[in-house]
Amino acid sequence: MTMILQERNTMSTPRFTAMIRVCAVLAAATALAGIGPAVASKPVPKTIVGCVANGIFVSSDGYEILPRNADGQAVDLGPFEGHQVTISGDLLPGDAFIIKKPPADSGPCKTTKPAGSGSAAAPAAESVKVATGGWQIHKPSKEYKDLPALLPKQRESLVEAGIGLFEFVCMKSNYYVLLVQPSVKLRDSEPAMIFARGTNMTGAPAPTQLTFRNLYKTKSPLSRSLDWDADIHYAEIGAPLLASIKAAGDLDLTLAGRSYAINLSDLGSRWGSFQRFCESGVVGNPTHFEQ
Repeated sequence: MTMILQERNTMSTPRFTAMIRVCAVLAAATALAGIGPAVASKPVPKTIVGCVANGIFVSSDGYEILPRNADGQAVDLGPFEGHQVTISGDLLPGDAFIIKKPPADSGPCKTTKPAGSGSAAAPAAESVKVATGGWQIHKPSKEYKDLPALLPKQRESLVEAGIGLFEFVCMKSNYYVLLVQPSVKLRDSEPAMIFARGTNMTGAPAPTQLTFRNLYKTKSPLSRSLDWDADIHYAEIGAPLLASIKAAGDLDLTLAGRSYAINLSDLGSRWGSFQRFCESGVVGNPTHFEQ
């Protein structure tokens, strides 16, 4: 059995010290003997469309396919995690697939059909529930370029879920969501959907579409105000979304083919202090700030 393990270097970031990223462990589920130029059965030329989930390529009709190079080695699908890809090559017994050209990325995955289900689509994957343990305000540090931030107290669960550090930052009256050091593979411009939900909210706010952009490949005031040794993706959020977030108990985030339910806990009670600090520099309630 062959296991491909890619370990990312430790990055040093504000409030995110000494984090090790381990990206997509791909394991060949079955060691297929004799994969290579000589095989017992005649290869069948085929083009297959499917999605990569947890390092496994699942065809649009629900079959797990094992993409391999001509030498029989498993193809590293880590860069396509959560995305729909098209692969062309020769299909072999055991659903092994010898590719003839690199997989083509078609964007975030849609739902796929389970094997034997005909045209019926499988339900979307259940959201990963992410605990936050409450929220606190971070004051900018003199040690490095920084911004006021509202971030969760319990950050390990976000790292384990693959989205890194999830936080809100501000520049005066402009507000953003940051994903710091996500292990989920994101493009430089990654579409996302956010839906704020809560039991006491009046009406049902519609999901909001955002685009997370690679901070250091974008020319914007935000990219020129931060200089951290980390992968950072950001999205600007407007007043309507801010209003719904402040009143919500959970935030549903759909990103790169995955869904997350992020607990907002006491974020609403801290938002007034955060907004006041962002726009006028007033600390307000000290218990809302990092100690």
